[in-house]
Amino acid sequence: MSLAEDEAQVDEEMADDPDVEEPEDDGEAGDDGEEDEDVENDGDGDGEGEPGAAGAGASSSSGKPAKGIVKDKEAKEKKARSLQDRCNLTLPIGRFTKQLKRGGYAKRVAVGGSVFLTSVIEYVTAEILELAGNAAKDQGKNRILPRHIQLAIRSDEELNKYMSNVTIAGGGVIPNVHSQFLPRKSSGKDGGVEMSQEF
Repeated sequence: MSLAEDEAQVDEEMADDPDVEEPEDDGEAGDDGEEDEDVENDGDGDGEGEPGAAGAGASSSSGKPAKGIVKDKEAKEKKARSLQDRCNLTLPIGRFTKQLKRGGYAKRVAVGGSVFLTSVIEYVTAEILELAGNAAKDQGKNRILPRHIQLAIRSDEELNKYMSNVTIAGGGVIPNVHSQFLPRKSSGKDGGVEMSQEF
């Protein structure tokens, strides 16, 4: 039996069986038209449908794809984003690139180098600001002062090592009293504190 004979036999069996409903061509076209109306007017006013609705895009009731809708949708999805947005960075990559070129460190500067430099500087800055904010909260202040930055850097082992040669203006010094300068406790009968100097 050929394929055409098989299809004809199946059609005859479906026609004889009252439980099986044959799909109507007019009904399908009507359903597609209703879906297309939902797709074209989905309530947000932009004339675009849900992703994946009605196949590869919205189509009109005549069965032809609507012009412009698919292109507009792709244009919105592929909207130009800056390198800074794509890398999810706050600091400007372009300025770092410009300063690297201006500094004359190399004849050419790759984009990846400036992105890496920007991300490292942003990370270190965020780390210092987080610790300085914690130091300000500990003192009951809402504003970060140079003193808080100094305390934050000197209290962190890695940042202290990294910025060992850095002097922060207005930062002050770390509170530290050498153990030799502390008064000695005596084991005397009266329990008094013996002075470090005798008069």
